[in-house]
Amino acid sequence: MDEAILEQSLKFLDTLDVPLDKVKFFGGEPLLQKKQIQKIVTSFPKRHSPNFYVTSNSTLIDQNFIDFSDEYGLKLTFSIDGDAHTTAENRKVLWGIDLSAKIIENTKKYHTHIRINQVITSANAHLFFENFKFIYDLWVREFNFLPEYYRPWTKKGLVDLQKGFQQILDFHSKGNSMYLVNSENYSETSFFNLGIVIDTDGSIYGTNLILAGIFEKYKPELKIGDIYSGISIDIHDATFQSNYVAKVQEFLKMQYDEQTIKSVRYVDMILSNFVNQFEWK
Repeated sequence: MDEAILEQSLKFLDTLDVPLDKVKFFGGEPLLQKKQIQKIVTSFPKRHSPNFYVTSNSTLIDQNFIDFSDEYGLKLTFSIDGDAHTTAENRKVLWGIDLSAKIIENTKKYHTHIRINQVITSANAHLFFENFKFIYDLWVREFNFLPEYYRPWTKKGLVDLQKGFQQILDFHSKGNSMYLVNSENYSETSFFNLGIVIDTDGSIYGTNLILAGIFEKYKPELKIGDIYSGISIDIHDATFQSNYVAKVQEFLKMQYDEQTIKSVRYVDMILSNFVNQFEWK
């Protein structure tokens, strides 16, 4: 997002009558644009008092940005999936370099300032608890568990996923403290959220679905305005919201086969049951 788009985005948000309680920065890797993030946070319209969130692979983190995050209440999430082998499996290497060691090092170094995303796949679900425990032993205490959505899961993978969640419940019930970030999140559509999304060209959408490359072709049908002319519809309207959700879900069905959609339902059920049980303990 260039400077002109950024400035106009802030002007647009200053006119917005929708209360904003969360502002999330998406990438790619958001910390490639640290200065832009800092400018948005410090210049955000005073009529809103949102919490700010950044998810990063942590390789570009430094103490200055940690200090900035602490000062302005910017919630930092690091993406780490377990030990070096598991973390490397889910990460693209940079110029042939395995970044997992740096991710683990930074997670341990900054553990008091962060929460983490742990991705669990059908292939590594049998190591779910072991990987959780590896991260826990780095002194991390705030977890957002992300079973891989919109990928086919095997029956064994689903069984392993459920077993891993039960092991975490048992671990927690024995007095091991942790905070479940998943309990802060809810969506009508599994994984994807509704909300005002400002893209890098200033276009405005009602869902972060458009940030996934395979859904770029649906942008014209999901666009609801731009930062210059504003939002073209009443986003408070219940009928609009219902129709928009239905449109998003239809695009998902068009993009994925029935086996994958079925996997999503199972994965979401297992995760939701875990969250409910965790909150009751």
